[in-house]
Amino acid sequence: MAHIFVVDDDSNILELITEYLRKDGFTVSAFSDGSNLVENVRAEKPDCLILDIMMPGVNGLTLLTSIRTFTEMPIIMISARGEEMDRIIGLELGCNDFLRKPFHPRELIGRVKGMLRLVQMYRSSEGEGQEAGKGVSIGNMTLNEEFRLVQVEGREVSFTSREYELLVFLAKHLERPFSREQLIQQVWKYDFMGEPRVVDDLVKRLRKKLSDAGAGLHIETLWGFGYKVTVKG
Repeated sequence: MAHIFVVDDDSNILELITEYLRKDGFTVSAFSDGSNLVENVRAEKPDCLILDIMMPGVNGLTLLTSIRTFTEMPIIMISARGEEMDRIIGLELGCNDFLRKPFHPRELIGRVKGMLRLVQMYRSSEGEGQEAGKGVSIGNMTLNEEFRLVQVEGREVSFTSREYELLVFLAKHLERPFSREQLIQQVWKYDFMGEPRVVDDLVKRLRKKLSDAGAGLHIETLWGFGYKVTVKG
């Protein structure tokens, strides 16, 4: 069964989540703070991480940023704070889902199972060359929206949910320039909140992954305006 990491400084919530997950058959490792979490994730490679934002010492957003540098495993963030910006920043930094406290443990488990099903679907699609081949080719890259699969010269490239959504949107509008505000409205689906930096950070990560994979797409910066995607040579 899948191995789940749970991190929360509230002992009651930590115990409750752990108990429900174990009753459902999951293997669970529980942590009351973020110390040594990054090292443990590297060593044990859990299948999913449930991560609280507000904790003493290193907070959840800082941990999320560190963990996303080396793994794309599903991460669900939880928080007692009601600020919408917490959810937005968490998603932009790479979490896959966000749940506000208080919540019913069954809802959290449902979300964990949903994330794990998606991961399994992606892995299964690697061996279904015929199905995966139905994607749209752009340069040396293939996008298959049915499976949310991105391949460069036949090799799968992993992206976070938000990176993937931005890539698909820009790839569908080759050569068309978009301002940061337009990208927020089109991709994020919420009104612009005066923080264009989240777009710049996301583009930076997406651009690096495309470059590392040898993709024939280039995200061009339009200084003072925004971005557009072009196909290399």
